[in-house]
Amino acid sequence: MPPRLAQIYPPPRTKTAPPPIFTPRTVALPAAVTLGALACWAVDAPDFAVMLAAVATVWAMQLIAPAVRRRSLSMAGWASEVLFAAPFVLFFLPYVAWTAIVRPAFAWDWAGAVLAVVVAAAVYASDWRRLRLGFDRELLELMAPLRLSTAALRSYQLLAAAIGQELFYRGVLFAFLVPVVGWWAVPVSTVLFVVEHLGNRWAGTVINVAYVVRITVLSTLLASIAYVTGSLWAAVLGHVTYNLFPVAQIVWHYRTNPYRGGAG
Repeated sequence: MPPRLAQIYPPPRTKTAPPPIFTPRTVALPAAVTLGALACWAVDAPDFAVMLAAVATVWAMQLIAPAVRRRSLSMAGWASEVLFAAPFVLFFLPYVAWTAIVRPAFAWDWAGAVLAVVVAAAVYASDWRRLRLGFDRELLELMAPLRLSTAALRSYQLLAAAIGQELFYRGVLFAFLVPVVGWWAVPVSTVLFVVEHLGNRWAGTVINVAYVVRITVLSTLLASIAYVTGSLWAAVLGHVTYNLFPVAQIVWHYRTNPYRGGAG
């Protein structure tokens, strides 16, 4: 990794190599959805074809973005920095692009918003051990010091992911699904949401059954709230609340054990 990039976003201190980007699992999922889109188009179901094509672009970007970043690590100069920074935008681009194209209805519902915040907090707090360890000062002091730039980028990724995923799964997909299948939009969007998380390259190393259950419950609840209240903002706020817990842990890590070797 070029020195400037290592200062901004240092690699984790581990002897284990990161998992490969292109594996049978990570490639098969977007490929299968693409084939599904073509099949829907062939049987004259254009709305479902477009919806599946949208899903395919979102999942494919999870391969393209890290591949671009990996390429940046073997380069030098300004090109490496541009390529390294690009995935911070590329990863979320399909969510935003499809939201701009489909333009789902944005509505506000106070009851839905409050309920979404409460259930999201409850789902995250259900993993009490993980929540407690994230604020354990003694444990954080044993970990590598955290740079401010690293903390900021990780927090940005968590919050941008929460907003982008809800705009897509409860906004874009609902715009296609609800008029056709009604309430079934809730389980369909949840299945696709969970599969996205299972399909990324880290799934084999960090995802476990408890995690899958939590994100399934979270997605089902947020999708149900969005469907009943018609409020996309409620789902967005709920997911942001859920991801604010790890953001708070990152902030606490930085306050407890900041990197003091220089600026950034």
